[in-house]
Amino acid sequence: MSAFFRQLLVLGGMTLLGFALYVLLFWLGVGASMTILFYRGIVLAVGVAVVIGLLAAWIGARSGDSSLPIAAAALSLSFNVCFLVLFPVTVDRSVTVYVLSTIERRQDSGVDPAALQRAFVDGYVVKMGAVDLRLREQAKSGNIAVGADGKVRLTPQGRRFMQFSRIVARLFGTDQRFVAAAAEAPPPRQHPHRNLSKHN
Repeated sequence: MSAFFRQLLVLGGMTLLGFALYVLLFWLGVGASMTILFYRGIVLAVGVAVVIGLLAAWIGARSGDSSLPIAAAALSLSFNVCFLVLFPVTVDRSVTVYVLSTIERRQDSGVDPAALQRAFVDGYVVKMGAVDLRLREQAKSGNIAVGADGKVRLTPQGRRFMQFSRIVARLFGTDQRFVAAAAEAPPPRQHPHRNLSKHN
């Protein structure tokens, strides 16, 4: 077996090992005191990458491959962060997942779009305190601050984040309403239940 394919196998194996360790740490509750899942996931991914890098350094020293530690740590970090963003963070916060779970609970009887919209506002926004939760998180992140008048405003960091978000939105063609200021926002689209009614 050539050195190239041997290195690929080693890197693949170490990436899988890093992922297994990453999942295990989550399952054991490591870092559970960090209430923001994304931040906890990033910290754990970096920690796992360090462990994998050290292990790869030991293997590389025995095989004479000095590039192995950097490659293994980078692959482990990249894979685990991609997994974090695509799955745990999506399941934890996705409006789509919440809507699908609401439909699932009413699978036998079905639910019309108008009732689904009311259930979303009452359940997700009100009962689950979706806005309060995000305000607390953004305050911890440093993007917002509460003034002496009790009103919430963006910090300089928060304004920079919104500028960056608008650049990303333009580059990738995402819905501009999520990032545009009220005066700049495009007109709202037709409500989903109105669109659905056309097909009934």
